[in-house]
Amino acid sequence: MSELSLLRGLLLLSMVMGPFATRCLFAEASRLRAAAHLAAFVCAAAGLFAPWPALCVVWLVFCAANFVLFLRSRAASLCSPPVLAACVPFVFSNIAAVWLVGGANDLHLLGYDPFFSCYAALHGNVVGWIVIGTLAALADRDSPQRGIYVTSVLVCLVSFLLIAFGIDQLRALKPIGVLGLSIALPISQLAFLRGVWSRNRPAFLLGCVNFAGLVFTMILAWRNELSTPVFEVVAGIRGMVSVHGVLNTAVVAPCFLLAVSLDARPDRSR
Repeated sequence: MSELSLLRGLLLLSMVMGPFATRCLFAEASRLRAAAHLAAFVCAAAGLFAPWPALCVVWLVFCAANFVLFLRSRAASLCSPPVLAACVPFVFSNIAAVWLVGGANDLHLLGYDPFFSCYAALHGNVVGWIVIGTLAALADRDSPQRGIYVTSVLVCLVSFLLIAFGIDQLRALKPIGVLGLSIALPISQLAFLRGVWSRNRPAFLLGCVNFAGLVFTMILAWRNELSTPVFEVVAGIRGMVSVHGVLNTAVVAPCFLLAVSLDARPDRSR
């Protein structure tokens, strides 16, 4: 297996989970939306692993349509902080979809190759859509920790922007962005653990697994940021992909999503 194939496989896994992270932000479940998710996923898979890369555009249309539907459902309260926070994962899903299309079709968006495009799409889906989207779902609930969740989502958005601007140009901004994520994500997840530890043991245990994985992968990210390699290249695949990427996609993000889903309550504030 090549590194690009592994990245594409992880990307597809994130695309299975992504819509579930923001599903509860809609007023009600929709079979049509579920069918559209399945159809868009099949097209994206064919675009990544079959000689029809143009089909990935269907996934971009799906993400854009979800965002439009959400904005229509919350138009009356769009300027409130919780709804602004709820918009963030949809923004990430669309940005990731653009990188997906660019990478699959080798468009060299902003001068980057398919490898970097997959990295960007994967980060947008896993951290932006799933993890931050799950935080946005928490921010949509009426709870004592709501302010923490809203603040964390907005801090994560700013941190991602700092990282994006600091990759090639303003390099001093990237560590600031990484620091912002390193503070906002653990604090918000600790707030969730504190809220569920006495009333929902399965959610608490899954949250603990997620938190331990998050801390470990953040340590790897900081070591990589400080140019301290942790793992050697094995079979042509870098450790930040085979370990950091796999753990975040297959353990950290799904555990957090499942923990919050298990603690779902019908008292979400609109």
